[in-house]
Amino acid sequence: MAEHDGGAGPLRPLIFRILLLLNEAELHGYGIMQAVNEDAGRNVILGPGTLYRTLKELRDAGLIEESPAADDRRRVYRLTPEGEKTARAEAERMAAIVEQARAGRLI
Repeated sequence: MAEHDGGAGPLRPLIFRILLLLNEAELHGYGIMQAVNEDAGRNVILGPGTLYRTLKELRDAGLIEESPAADDRRRVYRLTPEGEKTARAEAERMAAIVEQARAGRLI
């Protein structure tokens, strides 16, 4: 997942949203899907296929892991220290962009 190497590039919005959610609390896949879909409104609907491919991608990159709270019915996910570092770097990158917009009186 090259976009995560050293926080060098921007994260895809879905990945950043999942990391933000898992920074707040451990969640199972359906809970993540519900939260993303509530935030997106009718603009985009996150389906199970995309969600679970993205969760696998995040696990493979070491950004999330299964929580010990997981049971046989549901896998519960949490942020790893690397995932927190990646989310923080993206938030700081975005904050700098917002500051530029404020300086230019766009917002």
